Amino acid sequence: MNKRQRMWVMGVTAVIAVISIIGLIWWAEASWVSSRASNEASSTSTSSSAKDSTTGGGTSSDSSGSGTGTASAESTAASGRSSQGSGSSGNATDANDPGDGVARDSSSVVNSTNPDNGKIVAQVQLTWWDAGSSGISANGAVNNVVENSGSCTLSATRGTVTRSVSAQAIANATTTACGELRIPGNELSAGDWTLTLSYGSTTATGQSSAQTVHIA
Repeated sequence: MNKRQRMWVMGVTAVIAVISIIGLIWWAEASWVSSRASNEASSTSTSSSAKDSTTGGGTSSDSSGSGTGTASAESTAASGRSSQGSGSSGNATDANDPGDGVARDSSSVVNSTNPDNGKIVAQVQLTWWDAGSSGISANGAVNNVVENSGSCTLSATRGTVTRSVSAQAIANATTTACGELRIPGNELSAGDWTLTLSYGSTTATGQSSAQTVHIA
């Protein structure tokens, strides 16, 4: 084989080698692209499933957490009021304070009328109270009257001294709410005070049972 033939063979061999290398590179790249697309599709599917699962579980957890938080807050508030109410009255058997911090007044099945003024005897309930150095706060309602024309008055009496605050009552579905009333602490001296919540309107008047609280 002469020199020219050898060069021709070498040229053909080089061309074949280049084509083989290009083919190998193309095959490797195509395989890599295909593998990457498959992995991305699998990852997307997995992420979507995880997201759906997390969203569903999160909603349930949030709902449960909210209910638990609310129940816990209400339980804490009730416990605080119970402690304050019971401590203030000093008598757990008092009909107005059965020991849970919620005042309860006896209610009549049939509305009675005050013979002195001809008005309905309002069944006023002192729902809760809180007494401390910052003052006395209380809330209540009229259980047998539904109207917006009346007003509620919270009174605190110690000896010959009486402090009071009034607010317009607001009718709701079944009762007339007094809302929260507050007597500031700078109007109260240290000692025991007797609380009452009264209601008055053109059609009804009444007063809750008394509750004793202590200001330190």
